[in-house]
Amino acid sequence: MPPKLIGPYRVMETLGSGGVGTVYRALDRRTSDPVALKLLSAGPALDTRAARRLAREYETLADLSHPNVVRVFDVGVFQGYPYLVMELIEGLTLRNYLNLRGADLLSPSGSFSTPRSRSLPDDFDSWSDEDEAASHADDDDEESGPSPFNLSAFSEEEPSEDMSLHAGAESVRALADAADEPDTGELEAFEEPLEVPDPKVQLVERRIQEARTEDLNRPERMGKLKDAMLQVCEALAYIHGHGLMHRDLKPSNIMVDEDRQVRLMDFGLAKFLADDAGLTADGRMVGTFRYMAPEQILGEPLDARADLYSLGVILYELMTGRTPFDAKTPSALWQQVLEVEPAPILGINLKGDPQLARVAHKLLRKEPDDRFQTAEEVYEALAE
Repeated sequence: MPPKLIGPYRVMETLGSGGVGTVYRALDRRTSDPVALKLLSAGPALDTRAARRLAREYETLADLSHPNVVRVFDVGVFQGYPYLVMELIEGLTLRNYLNLRGADLLSPSGSFSTPRSRSLPDDFDSWSDEDEAASHADDDDEESGPSPFNLSAFSEEEPSEDMSLHAGAESVRALADAADEPDTGELEAFEEPLEVPDPKVQLVERRIQEARTEDLNRPERMGKLKDAMLQVCEALAYIHGHGLMHRDLKPSNIMVDEDRQVRLMDFGLAKFLADDAGLTADGRMVGTFRYMAPEQILGEPLDARADLYSLGVILYELMTGRTPFDAKTPSALWQQVLEVEPAPILGINLKGDPQLARVAHKLLRKEPDDRFQTAEEVYEALAE
């Protein structure tokens, strides 16, 4: 299919698609810069929550500039299709990046030799922000669903002044409001499949886990993990310093480019600390269940330490191959998060890095006051 025009952007190729939209590699014809363009479905297929997240993400990031935080450039509605233009990142999600071995890391041209995610989360096939099952923390299977619409509907001609192009986050939010109930300012939590296998499957998985921990502890992998965590800390220190919480930190929202530079992605649930609320106006939680801090589950006021708890879940998962807690239902999972101490990392991964394990366990303390208090403190502990 030949490239099409979406406002001032020329679409070059599809990077990924899902049930509510598609991400394209595009070219800004005004600057000749490559960009990533998220385009949501329109009409009856419009996902109004996704549209509001698009507007929120732009508003959150528009004035931020940090090497470890993804940049956004434009947002609006084109012929009924909400879009967000952002930095094009040629890279992999953190989990897939850590899976790479030395010989596979770079191709002769200097780029990643495996399929690249390019500004997409691991779970973009559903675009629901549900992360992979925690027991498959190092699985690198990625799928892309069929495109939900056809770009042939767009003109190849130069856009005229009267074409249906409306710039700005408010145009996206107005479109969502017209298609659905008024925006409450919040979005609900992401329900993930929470399944517990039968005992025979568990036995097999334990044996596999024992073999996999050897791979988890490869010096090259651990070096990359530590370096990535330091960069994530720098990103968190920056956004927290600007009064923001991410509120949906997880491996699929962390990308690593070809220069091994980390980018924190997907700020659709980010919120200013001064405007904090743990729950929505109608009692819904926001975030992804497996990575939620206890205070987030309880609907208590949140601060930056909730993001640090999520960072602890990520570190625990990437050191052991599983998240700290797993259960059959969300309510059972929440009970574990609130009442149960996570199994010791070094009891699961006997040869794991003791320093990283100590950092992870302190991040996972139930009480925010018992955790590291800032991302800078976490950075210092990791750098020791």
